[in-house]
Amino acid sequence: MGYNRAASLMERMENEGIVGPANHAGKREILLESPGMADD
Repeated sequence: MGYNRAASLMERMENEGIVGPANHAGKREILLESPGMADD
């Protein structure tokens, strides 16, 4: 996958509330829990 495609996917996931915006180091917080993560 190329950079442009990856950047487009990240922007789309941010707009849909799946990931947060990039911080100063370029890292993002994952906002959406995957199925089964809350099953403790």
